[in-house]
Amino acid sequence: MGIWFGYLSFMVTILFIIAMPKHLTVKEIYITWGWMSTLTLLTDLVFGLVLDMYDFVDPKVTFADLTLEAVLPPSYGIIIANFIPEKRSRFIWYLLGVAVAAMFYEWLSVLAGYLVYKEWKLWYSIPVYILGTMFLRWHLKCIRSSSRHGSFVP
Repeated sequence: MGIWFGYLSFMVTILFIIAMPKHLTVKEIYITWGWMSTLTLLTDLVFGLVLDMYDFVDPKVTFADLTLEAVLPPSYGIIIANFIPEKRSRFIWYLLGVAVAAMFYEWLSVLAGYLVYKEWKLWYSIPVYILGTMFLRWHLKCIRSSSRHGSFVP
């Protein structure tokens, strides 16, 4: 299934984003999309290309890889950010749920042949998903604080 798993995933997430109740402003979506796209491309450049720990479908980098990398993870980031609870106690449970869901999706990606492990292991992704979700929470606080106070302090 390979690359089609990525395309199908993107179509599903875009439909979900369109249908979900919006808790983010257009500005928050725009800024979050840019940050998620940049961070994902940099992370996958280091771990996937430089350290050669995994590939997306094929060892060579294609336009389809770059396109999906620029749109698929940010769409998940928008969904995750949209539902992040403000209370810390609720956020901890949310964080665990996101990590489990992300691990499940990654496992499906491997089964579908979209993600091909070389030196990478599924459990290596746990801190990535936890830190990524914590970053999104901090990121939203920064955006919202700057909107209210005119400065970029959470």
